[in-house]
Amino acid sequence: MLDDYFLLTVSIDMASSQALLRIGEMHDLYYTDEKNALKQSIPVEYDTRYRQDFSNRSTGVSVLVIPPNQGVRHCLIVLGYNAASISGQDGNRALERGWGYKAINQISFRVGGSSQYFQSGQQLLARNMRLTRTQSQRDALLSLGGQECKVAGDFQTVQYAYIPVSIWAAPGEDELGVPLPTDLLSQQVQITCQLNDPTAFWSAPITPPGVAPPTAFDVAYFQIEQLSMKDRGMSLANKVDMNTHMYSMPLPTFDQQEVLIPLAGTPGVVQSATLTGFRAGEVKKIQLWLTPNFATGGAAASVNALKWYAPVEVQALYAGQVFASYQNGSSKIWNLLDGTAPAAVNQSQLAVSGVAWTSQPVLSEWCELPFAQPSGADYAADVLTHGKEITNGIVNLNISVPSAAGQTGGPTDWTLHVVYVYNCTLSFSRGSAELSF
Repeated sequence: MLDDYFLLTVSIDMASSQALLRIGEMHDLYYTDEKNALKQSIPVEYDTRYRQDFSNRSTGVSVLVIPPNQGVRHCLIVLGYNAASISGQDGNRALERGWGYKAINQISFRVGGSSQYFQSGQQLLARNMRLTRTQSQRDALLSLGGQECKVAGDFQTVQYAYIPVSIWAAPGEDELGVPLPTDLLSQQVQITCQLNDPTAFWSAPITPPGVAPPTAFDVAYFQIEQLSMKDRGMSLANKVDMNTHMYSMPLPTFDQQEVLIPLAGTPGVVQSATLTGFRAGEVKKIQLWLTPNFATGGAAASVNALKWYAPVEVQALYAGQVFASYQNGSSKIWNLLDGTAPAAVNQSQLAVSGVAWTSQPVLSEWCELPFAQPSGADYAADVLTHGKEITNGIVNLNISVPSAAGQTGGPTDWTLHVVYVYNCTLSFSRGSAELSF
């Protein structure tokens, strides 16, 4: 009887003109069967018990060492102050939303015997924002990266910043979610974090000289999420000779260390910028944002570094051919059409009023210039869309800057932050790993 039912269903579907015109494999959307259901073949246990304190809670470098053992997914950096350490900052200094990213000068990572790669704190924030799929996720990630502190109540409670180090796992993206298989390594995984001097992320005092900011964090540590096989015998290393075979793990993307380019502060004038230093590989997109530089001093001019601006006009040219071309601020709608959320996050802009800090809600925006076909990740599969191989190593930008309304003194010039985003695969063999682009 059941076979007769399936034959009847197929005959009805094939009688439909749409079924005849559209290609595709027949799938049961009523009953569960082997074609529309997946199940985990290697059971794992989840834990976040591996934690390592920073060796330097002030300016300096701390190293997280992950021994080869099991699967590693997310890595988190936690920075924090006790209330007693910051209580004297009321009416003095302030912290902008997302200050944990400003506190990080640079992170780096090395998987087994791979090369070492670097990212700045701002670049890590840009990557986390880009890899999340919704506006609410972006807002939450920025707020959890350090709450804005400006009034008495903020300095009378503990303050923490949580910063995901998104190298092989994207924060909040609907991806397959495979872990980094350290069981295939004979060498450790290393992540380093170099902290900035406190004056680099605390504001200047309202009335100089003011009260000095804390010289060190009260809390600073790494923590990782591990996925451990219930049966170690299921490891690929026990099934395949990894000296003669290779395992390839796709990364969400790879972000090359950011490039900083100075631009003049004249709105409405198209300027040229030359992007160089591309590595050999497929460039999926270019992510960029602008930060204003101010001639005037004072407390208000020393904050709001995480208030980013998208260009009013931008064109990307390779070998004389125009690829992305956005005029009249249209990068905002194009990036939304090609993605799942605006290229923006809700930020708060700090200012000084008399002898007190105030703030107003603003958007912090960036711009993405794609070379690859827009395609979202799928939780059940990895989707590769090919990027552009920049063989001569040069991309030209035509760009015009906005007017930084609401900023004290107005900008005299701008800094253009540029990140090259690549397709990337992490290849494991012979107890080591390397990134392939």
